[in-house]
Amino acid sequence: MDNQNKIKQPLWILIITIAILYITSFATINYSLAGISLTTVDLFSDIKNQPQDNAPMNLLPRKVNPDHSHRNVLQASFGLPDLGILENKISKSEKEITENNTIYVTVQGRKTPITGNTKQLSYFFDALKNAKSKIVRVAHYGDSAIEGDLITSDIRQTLQNKFGGNGVGWLGIVSQDIMFRMTTKHTFSSNWESAALYTNNPKDLPLGISGEVNVPKGNAWVQYQTTTARYYLKDFSLVRLFYSNAKSSQIFYSFDGGAKQSATLKPGTDIQELVLKPSGRAKTVKIEFPTADQAYFYGASLENGPGVYVDNLPLRGNTGADLGSLKPEVLKQFAKYLDYKLIILEFGLNIAGTRQSDYSWYEREMVKVINNLKSAFPNTSFLMISVHDKAMKKGSSFVTDPTILTLLKAQKNIAQQANVAIWSLFDAMGGENSMPQWVNANPPLAFRDYIHFNDQGAKKVADLLTDALLSIYR
Repeated sequence: MDNQNKIKQPLWILIITIAILYITSFATINYSLAGISLTTVDLFSDIKNQPQDNAPMNLLPRKVNPDHSHRNVLQASFGLPDLGILENKISKSEKEITENNTIYVTVQGRKTPITGNTKQLSYFFDALKNAKSKIVRVAHYGDSAIEGDLITSDIRQTLQNKFGGNGVGWLGIVSQDIMFRMTTKHTFSSNWESAALYTNNPKDLPLGISGEVNVPKGNAWVQYQTTTARYYLKDFSLVRLFYSNAKSSQIFYSFDGGAKQSATLKPGTDIQELVLKPSGRAKTVKIEFPTADQAYFYGASLENGPGVYVDNLPLRGNTGADLGSLKPEVLKQFAKYLDYKLIILEFGLNIAGTRQSDYSWYEREMVKVINNLKSAFPNTSFLMISVHDKAMKKGSSFVTDPTILTLLKAQKNIAQQANVAIWSLFDAMGGENSMPQWVNANPPLAFRDYIHFNDQGAKKVADLLTDALLSIYR
């Protein structure tokens, strides 16, 4: 038996590993092996000073008249030439002034028009004219980019501010984003059986409008509570609970911790709606489901009378193609209760990372998805939001993933074949290699994974989109 002390061996392995990584960080590596992209690992990329030519030009300085309003900005100078011509092309909302009368022009984001079949948006625009007296509902489907009510909440706020409306709208029973969702505090018990488009569904349970379904396992509950994150979401006066395949049973509910009330579920396989009303306006509702397997529950909607409601429907890790598996008869039943006048489809990131160059199959599947939704919602406008810029590391820099450009072209083909409108978020961000500018903005607009927007970036995206949408409405 070898009784030598080998305590130093792990230390030497660590030192050798660091030395190898240090040496290879000076080598340029950029090729693929068996479909895997290999790039340079630079241990010091986060602390190196970037070359002047590669610095992200997110702020451009220029002296101006001090009569403008200002917001907090990062002062930066890149030794740029006179920007008089550029300044004339940029709106006042994109100009920033500091106390020494120096203007800084933010270049993250640019006005980008909606293209494709914009006439098909008339269903939505016509409905908006009656939003003061009727509900105008919007469905916003997307991948993880809209989880936590990101982007959706700011679209909702802009539309509710302009056309009326008060309430968050759709909320699932069980959700993956409750830890970072700010617009509603959502909690639920652990004894739910759940299935969704983004998980397994071994029992082939009928999925709802959100691509989800939940079955209580006895004494289950869910609670929704408003927050102060948005003025228009501070309370509600109506709760609409959606379910199907109910046993002859009751649920219990209470508002703001008050007396517990009961309601009877209707049996039948069709989608049903149960309306719960507080005596006035409420901030919290808790719904209890005492009987195991008593029904399939899909979600609830918190509302406050007429106006615009924008439902946040995230499908984490999804390409959007799975929406085609939602059964047409189920969608049509939901359409009786949720008469969407606009359906937004925001997908792409989860297929862009597959390193493939042929997206023809994706085009076919997404056209089927849109046509399937059109059959259930025949008097509804559709708007595709393209994939946004996603950066990958190349050497010591971050550049646009080339699959993004291929996918963008495929998505434009989808919009043309499905005869719907499309808005290029990729172009609205600034086009190729724009994600590093959003990451390095002050304040940052995206996370350092160079893929996802943060809350301020999400607001920027929503502002750019609603500007494009309302410019057509006007």
